[in-house]
Amino acid sequence: MNLKQHLDYLFNPRSVAVIGASNAFGKWGFGIFRLLITKGGRDVYPVNRHESEVLGVKAYSSVTEIPAPVDCAVIVVPSPETPAAMEDCVRKGVRTVVLISGGFAETGDEGVKTQREVVEIARRGGIRFVGPNCMGHFNAHVDFYTTPFVPSVKKGPVALISQSGNSGASIVHSGWKVGLGFSKFVSAGNEADLHFEDYLEYLAEDDETKVILGYVEGFRDGRRFFELAREITRKKPIVIMKAARTEAGAGAARSHTAALAGSDLVVDAAFKQCGVIRVEEISELIDMALALLGQPLPRGKKVGVVSMGGGLGVVAADAIKRQGLDLPPLSPSTMEKLNARMSSRWSHGNPVDPGGDMVSYHSLWPLIEDNNIDITMIIGGFGMVGLLDDLVGAVNMATDEVDKMLQAAQGEELKNLDITIELMKKYQKPVVFTTMVSDAVSRGAVYDKLEQNYLTPCATPEMSAKVLAHLVRYSEYMGILKENP
Repeated sequence: MNLKQHLDYLFNPRSVAVIGASNAFGKWGFGIFRLLITKGGRDVYPVNRHESEVLGVKAYSSVTEIPAPVDCAVIVVPSPETPAAMEDCVRKGVRTVVLISGGFAETGDEGVKTQREVVEIARRGGIRFVGPNCMGHFNAHVDFYTTPFVPSVKKGPVALISQSGNSGASIVHSGWKVGLGFSKFVSAGNEADLHFEDYLEYLAEDDETKVILGYVEGFRDGRRFFELAREITRKKPIVIMKAARTEAGAGAARSHTAALAGSDLVVDAAFKQCGVIRVEEISELIDMALALLGQPLPRGKKVGVVSMGGGLGVVAADAIKRQGLDLPPLSPSTMEKLNARMSSRWSHGNPVDPGGDMVSYHSLWPLIEDNNIDITMIIGGFGMVGLLDDLVGAVNMATDEVDKMLQAAQGEELKNLDITIELMKKYQKPVVFTTMVSDAVSRGAVYDKLEQNYLTPCATPEMSAKVLAHLVRYSEYMGILKENP
């Protein structure tokens, strides 16, 4: 059986056994088994030597006693019991295993010995397995989860491979909060058998995955990663948060997942050569996934900014220059358009500051149309109806007439947002929205439309500038970005 066939069984098995399924609330065997039977859609069997039933389902003392084929087994027994559990899986003809249990190579010599024994048994029986010391995996498109610590995410085009279970769960949660849809997730753990590179190769051919995210502490096979990434990034982007950059981080990684951290300078150079987008924070990872899905790749690095205030415009200008991007003067025709649409108080330059007036889409559109601008950033001034609604409620001004005015304002902004999206597509120019999203903004229809189009706002101008710089470098790698005259 080849790698793809094995991972097909891993991500969409017809039947699953949980070895160590439990009735005890709080235990992994409880959480995973309860999740599987709640989700449904496949045959699920509990294995427990001491219980006749688990959560009302007939239990078996061994996986070998299950009277039907088992495609995937999830093992959650203590590490000393895992070799015997893997032997049973071999005898049963289980195809893939998710080994959740810790206490292996990450803990020292005895753990290394047990891990090697488990690997030898699995290889002898033709089993491929995830882990050990991991938090499971999921395939959102078939509603299959073996990790009880992530939400039931929206189906979508983003896959995540994480060498840290907790970091992976944090990334999924962060994406879930901004409406980012996921295809598949795997917590790779110690990678005793299946490695980061195996999942990467599989996801490269996965039609449900358009962007691949990774949390990495070290590579088992750096050359294979480089060769795969160089080929994959021409078809779909790879965005990686590479931890263990310092000596302290590398030491923590070795004790965490027994990962080989490697030289950070070498990793950085390799990423650049093979087109991998390297980020430093979880929020940046999510922002980049959204940008790659929702934005066209820029044709140049000249940025135009519209800001709700002069101070934020200055912050944006500094951040844009620090990222190696340009902040060019506006063309004479753009200046004429803005003079016609804005009060005389506006800044008459780039960044565009309305001088105390409300930022409007009408001041953004001329920048998108400007031949001297490749990318635009709008700071604040959108999704404001929610804020106004809260203000009206706070001062007890709510009336039918005020409500109609707010609804009309929201309808007008939705129409203007549609025009903005059309202009983005027409001119193939990214438009990055930026604001600290309050509850009032996030529950509005405008925010919903931004989210649906993968235009969820960045929190700060600095983060927006980082996102734009990554888009520019990836566009350059792809041969799309043209040289600025």
